[in-house]
Amino acid sequence: MEKPISKLNTLIIILASLAGLAVTIFATNNSLNAHKSKSWPTTEGTIYSSEVTGSSRYVPKIKYNYYVDTTEYSSERIRLKDMAQYKKQQDAQAVANKFPVDAKVKVYYNPTKADEAILEPGVKGEHIFMLLIGLIIFIAPLVGLIYSIRKARQGV
Repeated sequence: MEKPISKLNTLIIILASLAGLAVTIFATNNSLNAHKSKSWPTTEGTIYSSEVTGSSRYVPKIKYNYYVDTTEYSSERIRLKDMAQYKKQQDAQAVANKFPVDAKVKVYYNPTKADEAILEPGVKGEHIFMLLIGLIIFIAPLVGLIYSIRKARQGV
C-alpha cells in the first residue's frame, strides 16, 4: 500500500506548477509581441557599430541609427527580447557579420513608441523554447500529483 502524498509535497508540487504557469504566460506574451513586430512599420537604418563582446559567453552588439519622420533614433536591439548568448565566439560573430558597419538595414519600429526598434522581427526559436519549458514545468508536476493521488486512492 502506497502512503498518501503529504500536504507539504502537494504544496511544493502546486507551487512548481504555478511557476511553470507564470513562465508559460510570460513566454506567450513575448511570442505574441514578437509576432506583432512583423507588422510594425519599417524605415531604413545605418549600422554604426558591430562587434562581439564577452569572454565565456559571447554576445553580438549591433548599434544603428534610423529616422522616423524627422526624428533620429538609435537602438542596439536585434530582436524584441534579445537573449542571445553564444558559447562559441564564431557563432556570435556570424550574427555580427550580418550587420557590418555602414550597412543599410531595414529597421522595424514600434508605431506607438518609435524609439523601440529591432532588426529581426517575428517569433524566433527562443520564444518557442521558453513556451515549451513553461508548459513542461506547468504540466509535469500536475501529472505527478494526479498519479500520486490515484495511487493513494487505489491503496485505500
